[in-house]
Order: sequence, then structure tokens, then C-alpha cells
Amino acid sequence: MPTEVLIRNRWERSLGLFVALRPGEGLAVLYFMAYGFLVMFSYYMLKTLREPLLLAKATAETKSYAYAVIALILLFVVPAYGAAYQRLPKWQLGTWLGAALLAVQCAFLLFSLAGLKIGFAYYVWVGLFGVLITAQFWALAADSFNVKAGKRIFPLIMVGVSLGGLVGPAIAGHLFQTLGTRGLMLIILLLIALTLPMAGIARSAVPLHSRSLLPVRGPATPSIMGGFSQVLHSRYLLLIAVMIVLLNWVNTTGEYLLAELVIAHVDSLIAVDPSLDKGNLIAGFYGNFFSVVNAASLILQLFVVSRVVQWVGVRGAVLVLPIIALVGYGLMVFIPVFSVIRVVKMAENATDYSLMNTARHALFLPLSAAEKYQSKITIDAFFWRFGDLIQALAVYAGLNLFGFRTPQFAMLNMVLALVWLVLAMLIGRRYVGLEKAVGSGEPPRLLQGLRPQPAPPGTPLLYQLPPNLFHCEPGDILTLSVRPVDGGPLPAWLRFEPESMVFSGVPPADVDGNTWLTVRASNLEGQWAETRLGFIHS
Repeated sequence: MPTEVLIRNRWERSLGLFVALRPGEGLAVLYFMAYGFLVMFSYYMLKTLREPLLLAKATAETKSYAYAVIALILLFVVPAYGAAYQRLPKWQLGTWLGAALLAVQCAFLLFSLAGLKIGFAYYVWVGLFGVLITAQFWALAADSFNVKAGKRIFPLIMVGVSLGGLVGPAIAGHLFQTLGTRGLMLIILLLIALTLPMAGIARSAVPLHSRSLLPVRGPATPSIMGGFSQVLHSRYLLLIAVMIVLLNWVNTTGEYLLAELVIAHVDSLIAVDPSLDKGNLIAGFYGNFFSVVNAASLILQLFVVSRVVQWVGVRGAVLVLPIIALVGYGLMVFIPVFSVIRVVKMAENATDYSLMNTARHALFLPLSAAEKYQSKITIDAFFWRFGDLIQALAVYAGLNLFGFRTPQFAMLNMVLALVWLVLAMLIGRRYVGLEKAVGSGEPPRLLQGLRPQPAPPGTPLLYQLPPNLFHCEPGDILTLSVRPVDGGPLPAWLRFEPESMVFSGVPPADVDGNTWLTVRASNLEGQWAETRLGFIHS
């Protein structure tokens, strides 16, 4: 793809403070951010509603059974999704899935109006909703952008997703108190309905130079297991699936350790001052903890994630969280105190919600469309929930069979983080190979030379470089720079506007000789090509 005149609108220039964008990408980013916001907003509204519906008439133990039921149902949902993928145009999958989710939510509203007890079933439904709608959203995003564009744009899309996760719970709590269960269900119906047209709108807004050029459909998967078959027959996908299990296992075990130490810390405070309320102290801690984590993850998402991906690539980005977990839980083995695990979990969760989430979704960018949709649903849905089950069994066995305490669980997490790190290194290596296979990594290339341009002294100069001067890969961004061939600064009379590729100025009457310049085009990876341009003053 040749260079183009990079005239970005105000929205694209403002987003340029965080991520480099090509002209036309700003609208696509806006739609995907809005789509992701609605997805997470509706999900967190559902999560807020499901807790009182279940716990008002059940115990916390029932939640564990709900996760087991979710994993069991996903064994049937994943092949059903694969069958739908084979029969429907892929750009309609999001709409059809959203319509199905909307119908189920409507059915639960009718059940509630009929006075039926829906607590447990609704809890299971919300768990299914969350993994299905988010996996479908990121599958669409991975299928809409090519590798170069996706690596740049995913951090921005993740900002919209994060904002939905922040705003949803805060608003849902107030709405629940005001409108009650059925009123909140109606609001959720409206939110899900708003997501239905977003898939088509967002996808169609992606400019041609940023779209995925990979095959529309990968090899057919005749197995009735659909995405399961794809994961089991692809070493790359299987490594990602195992990594997701370990990620969830380590993180959830860390949450258990934090909860245990929070309770111990609160009990020690009450021992000093019996007038303190245990529930208020625990609620106060977690309110502060989640506020810090959410604020830190949003700051990381805005100012750090895109730069890390640019500096070390997706391959390096997937290594950051397992390193943090390895070091953090290693500290806990030797210093199993409340203040240490609080800092460890804040760093782990903030990195997970920002950098790791962005990187793991980007791992699917160089895959075929079939793998992006079917295998992503399988990994993000079933294998994520499978991690919940493995963690619950590990905690039960550790407590009841081996007598584990905080140091032993921290040691287990440290070992798991080490295995996770090795897996991430293998995944990163394979990702680079896939990236190269789809053509990513080619440096800019000069397509034509430049003829010297007349620039008589005292005559205004206005010259625009040809748009097909350099070639770049789809989704890549070239930055033009100009300097005299001797390496000094531009002459005082000459100005160059990189976005419009225009030279302007008035050569003075006493200009000395001719002006020879080097025009260089550099991409975000630091690769470049250059040519020479002369302004003749005689």
C-alpha cells in the first residue's frame, strides 16, 4: 500500500495523544469503543442484579455449583456456536448472538413477573452471557482489523471496554435501589438491544487499509465439537487455552489468599477495638481496593499499554503479567503478610485488566476467521470457566488434604506462574511466526524517485510529495521526516508539513546554491526507507 496524504480529523488527532491512528480509523475506533462500552455496561448491570437474586435465598456455596453448571452448559454451547458459524455470514454472528441473549433475558423477565424463583438459573445465565458476548466482541474486533492496525487500535478499544466495566456497577447499584429487580431488567433489555446493530456498524466503519486481509474462512471443521476440535488440533491455540486456565487459576487463588488475609487483618483490628464492625471494615477495604485497581488499570490502558505493545510487541506484552505474578507470589512465600499481598494483588489485577487483556486478544489477530470466532469462543468461554473449576478443586485439596496455609498456596502460585511464563514465551514465539506468515514486518519501500523542483529566489514555493512515494503494509503508519543531506536543520525559509506532505516557503534572494534534502519514511517498528529531493534555485 503506498503512502497517503495523512490528513486526520480532530478526533483522530486527539486520540493521537494515546495511540497513533491513520486517517479514517477514528470513526471505527469510536464505534468499537461504544460497542465495547455497551457490552461491558450491560454485563456488569447483570452481575449486579444476579447477586441479590441468588444470595437472598441461597448460600455462597451455591455460587460454586453455578460455575460448575456454566462449564457443563458450555460443552454444548460451543459446538452450537460452531454450527452457527458454518451457516451464517460471520458479520451477522454478533447480531444473531445478541438477539438470542436478548430473548433469554426477556424470558427471565417474564418468569420473574410470573413469580417464579429464578435466582440460580439467572446466576448461571449471567455467567454464560458474560463469556459469550465478550468473546464474540473480541472475535469481531480481531477479524475486522489486520495485524498492524489491531496492535495499535486494540489498546484504545480496551479503554471503552474498561469504562463500561467501571460505570456499569456504579450505576446499577443506584438503579436497583430505585427501580427494583424488574425495572433493572428492563434497562438491561434496552442495553442489550442497543448492542444488536453495533457489530455491523463498527465493522463497516473500518477503513480498507486497516481491514483484515486474511482468508474469510479457515479450513472446515467437520467435527461436531467445532471450536474444541480447532483448539485440540492447533498447538498455538492449545497453548493459549492452557495459558488462560493458568491465568485464571493463579488470579483466583490470589483472590482467595487476599480474602483470608483481609479477614485476619480485620479480626486483629477488632481485637484491639471491639466496637468496630467487621462487615464495614471488609466492605471499606474492598471498596478502596477495587477503586485503586480500576483507576490504575485505566491509567495503564490510556498511557502505558499501547507504548508497551509498540516497544516489545505482543510477544513481550504477554510476558509481563506472569513475571509480576512470579515475583509477587515469590515475595509472599517469604513475607506472607497483609500489606505484601495487597500490593501484589493490586499490581496483578491492574496489569491483568489492562495490558494482559489487550495482549491476549491480540494473539488472535494473525489467525483465520474460523479460528478467531470458533476457537476464541471456546477458549474465552469454556477454558476460562474450566480454570475456575480447577482452582476451586485445588483450594479444596490444599485445605482439606494437605493442610496448606498462605505460604504454601503462594508457593503453588509461584510454580504455576513459572509454568505460565514458559507457556507465554512459547506462545510469543509462535505468534511472531504467524505474524510473519501473514506479511507483517515488511519495512517501507521506495516506489519512485523524485525529480528536482525549480525554486527561484523570491518566488513562493508550494510543492506536495506524491502520495505513492513509499509503500507500506496495510495497517502500518509511516512518519515522514525531512532533513538536509548534510544532516543539519532545514533552512529558515523552508517549512514541511508531514501530514499534508507539503513543502512551502520563499527562497531568499541571497540563497546559497541549491537545497538538497533527504526524505525519510519510518514505521512504528523503526524501519525506514528514504530518497533525495532537490530544490533548484538557479
